Amino acid sequence: MQYEILSMFEVPDVLLQTVVAFVIGGLIGLEREKENDKFAGLRTLALLCGSGPVMVYLAEIAEYPHLISVYLFLALTIALSMIFVRYGVAKEDIGFTTSVSVFLVAVLGVLIGYSRLIEASSIAIITVFVLAEKRQLKKYARNLTYKELTDALKVGALMFILYPILPTDPIDPYGVINLREVLIFAIFVLMIEFSAYVSMRHFGGSKGLQVTGLLAGMANSFATAGVMARMSNQSRDAIDSASSGIMLSVISMIIRNVALASVLAFAIFWTIWQPAIVMISIAFLIAIILLKTGNHYDDLDIDIDSPFSFQSAGKFAAVYIAITIVSVVSQQLFGDIGLLVTAYSGGLVSSAAVAVSAATVYNQGTAGVEAAGGMVMLGIMASLTSKIILIGIINSQMKKKAVLPMIITGVAGVGTYYIISYLL
Repeated sequence: MQYEILSMFEVPDVLLQTVVAFVIGGLIGLEREKENDKFAGLRTLALLCGSGPVMVYLAEIAEYPHLISVYLFLALTIALSMIFVRYGVAKEDIGFTTSVSVFLVAVLGVLIGYSRLIEASSIAIITVFVLAEKRQLKKYARNLTYKELTDALKVGALMFILYPILPTDPIDPYGVINLREVLIFAIFVLMIEFSAYVSMRHFGGSKGLQVTGLLAGMANSFATAGVMARMSNQSRDAIDSASSGIMLSVISMIIRNVALASVLAFAIFWTIWQPAIVMISIAFLIAIILLKTGNHYDDLDIDIDSPFSFQSAGKFAAVYIAITIVSVVSQQLFGDIGLLVTAYSGGLVSSAAVAVSAATVYNQGTAGVEAAGGMVMLGIMASLTSKIILIGIINSQMKKKAVLPMIITGVAGVGTYYIISYLL
């Protein structure tokens, strides 16, 4: 009986879609309201987007899909009318931005009507960001050099032209070197270099490197360490801030791996949270010491003519391939030792993948919670090892301020895990 009563109050899909469309249109319109001479604000864009699902609903009921074309044509007419009013009546600059926004809002309304809520919401968020950052984007455009533009096009070519044509199968005898994965790693390096370039301009030299380390370490701490070491190799002034950035990236990596394993198998959390706290505390303390006592500069003497260094990305990719092969060979040679050796060798390439694997084998009953936690810890230790090797190759001057702290962090974490799990 209660289910019949609840079904009587079931909300129609078109009503929910219309509400979402009002919110999305209003979000874009809210940004337009901040303009002094607005011709379409919060109410206009909310109503326009909200009418999209209604038109889709009517088109489906009437079995006349051309109503959608009529709706979009009317939206285009409104957009063009704003250009006429602005230029012909108000005697102002044409300003295509609002007109384009009006038509885009109508298209988003249609997407919502076809239940593409995630796509429409994502596009709306990106749109608001582009509109809100108008002044900043103009500033970047004015300061953009042809070298930077050319390099950005090269990155686009790597992502959208080279990546699709690369083979999907491994090319080496061990079956682990996938050219697409290597290219993705190289693109990671380029993106981290770009973020460091932007952060150093926005926050200043030293602080920019630290912000980059904290944020980029969550995505790829190995590539982050390589970029930091390369930049400090160009300027001795950057050693303290780059080392601090590397330790911050280590913190991000540890938090990411613990979170991945815990979300997929929460029982693992209780075996690794204490060692994780020890490692995070040590890394944070060292980062703070480097931040407080080290030399920091608003402008580092680093010759960056472009935010992208394809040569360094290629070198890092070569090291990545070498470490990948070493990890596979060690698995084959020491496979009888079991999951822990596999976790360490796999962690040389991707500690995040090891964290996911640990949760998987625990959920499948292949390993107990202690062994799964040990896999996560060894994956983190292996990640630190790979960064130590990379930094040693690129910049030997960072041994005391980056390499030694990572060794202390890793040993303390694994030691704490062993004591808690097997001795207490």
